[in-house]
Amino acid sequence: MAHTLLGVDLGAHSLKTCRLEAGFRKATLLGVTIEPAAPADAANASQDLIWRIGPQLRALKVAIAARRESVEEVAIALPGEHITFRTVDLPFSDPRKIESVLGYELESEVLAPIEELVIGYVVIGPHGADTRVLTAAAPRALVAAIVKVATELDLPLRLIGAAPLAFATVVPPWNPSQDPAVGPEPPSLVIDIGHEHTTLCVAHAGKPELARAVPRAGRHFTDAIAAAFHLDGEAAERAKLDSGFIGHPGMRAESPGQLKMDECMREAAKPLLRELRQTLAAYRAAWGEPIGRAFLTGGGARLVGLREHLAEALGLAIEPLPWPSRDGWAEVPADQADRVLVAAAIADSVAAGGPQVNFRKGEFAFRSDYSFVRGKVVSLAASVLVVLAFAALNAFASLRGLKREHETLSARLKKESMELFGKELLAGEVSDELKGGSGQKAGTQAPPIPTVTAFDLLDEISKRVPPGDKMKLDILELDIKPKKTFLKATAETAQQVDDLTDALSKIECFEDVQKGKLSSVTGPTPPVDPKAQPGDKPPAPPELKQFTLTITTTCP
Repeated sequence: MAHTLLGVDLGAHSLKTCRLEAGFRKATLLGVTIEPAAPADAANASQDLIWRIGPQLRALKVAIAARRESVEEVAIALPGEHITFRTVDLPFSDPRKIESVLGYELESEVLAPIEELVIGYVVIGPHGADTRVLTAAAPRALVAAIVKVATELDLPLRLIGAAPLAFATVVPPWNPSQDPAVGPEPPSLVIDIGHEHTTLCVAHAGKPELARAVPRAGRHFTDAIAAAFHLDGEAAERAKLDSGFIGHPGMRAESPGQLKMDECMREAAKPLLRELRQTLAAYRAAWGEPIGRAFLTGGGARLVGLREHLAEALGLAIEPLPWPSRDGWAEVPADQADRVLVAAAIADSVAAGGPQVNFRKGEFAFRSDYSFVRGKVVSLAASVLVVLAFAALNAFASLRGLKREHETLSARLKKESMELFGKELLAGEVSDELKGGSGQKAGTQAPPIPTVTAFDLLDEISKRVPPGDKMKLDILELDIKPKKTFLKATAETAQQVDDLTDALSKIECFEDVQKGKLSSVTGPTPPVDPKAQPGDKPPAPPELKQFTLTITTTCP
């Protein structure tokens, strides 16, 4: 059943949302919004994101009500700078075992105490003999604050995820025709330049393999312009948007002002380049292969010439991260696409079941109030009735089929019992007859079906006959009948006949073994020896002992 899903990106200066209608096989884009972040209490500004949560979520609630939107699920993407990412190799892949040991594995890897963190993870896959896991740890106080405000506002907050991990679901698929020399799909680096931080995510085959956030982004370019041209913050921001650029082979500075702008922008980009080089080196050291392509997005990525400058400095092909190509997703304006991409990515990862963590776990786990069910009670009731109707029809059809089969089998049983027992019997009565009831012969205790068959006796005789290296036996006649078995055969010596008689006497069903008259007969002429010389006398046929055995059998 389709339901509406709202992806939310809590930005420093704006609140971005992406609304989807998620069905069983398809998610349809309903719309995106970008709204200014609600003003926060300046007295609590030192708390960073925590002090912005309340005003932003209240503004979100007001916007949903104002637009009269139906929202049944909300998924929030926490910015990467508030999450600690680590890669861990474990000798098992069982999710329960992974969950139980992550705290111990990360205790020496993170600065904050483990009890102050909420830890999630994404299984990347096998790495050698181990399983490689990408962990994400968010401050418990931050998660608690988000859950508290969402509960107060009655927001159906199902998921609190990590923004960097969501990019793994929106990386464009690899097209080998773009660069046949590269071969299989290479790892892809997504660079999301925001206002205060730049989020980095390395994705490969649809899964995030590395994620981090670096404290260099759009604001630092604004600060560089303010310092170089002696402007205040607002004027420097306008200058960055209107005249800011970094020169590259396709665009050079032509005036002293442009030259100065180019120099200050290049200087401001150096810390970001350093962090990007460290990321490339860290990935290659951890995975043993280089990153093959990169994508640039975010509001800070709009600086003219920045993409070309990064590509030239890193020696890496960098393209703008395109809007996700999905069935049912309309294109959005270019001036909005890069800003709402995180909200779209977190919504898409939830709708499509992509790799993502959920910090709403344990004590923060979502407890549904079933309010969205009440809105669909008529549809649910109709669906239940349809299912019950089809179940009843199926049961009726199955019952009729069983009745027809019962009638057919009953008719066959009556016919065959008449042939065997001379009267029509039911299934239970046939069982009694076969167990030796009224069907057994008068004056005997033998059931109509023998417990030992002629084949069983033949198998037992073959097991008891002495092996071929001790006895040459040629059976001329063997007749196995109830209570009596007759055998006529030849052997080489009278002793072999006695040995055979002793061996058959040990069969449990044979009560008395009587030997008949022993006579001498001529055996078959042996084959001519191929080494014989001309004139050699051919071998004479052997003399064999022919005998009979009459055996009294006790088995029915």
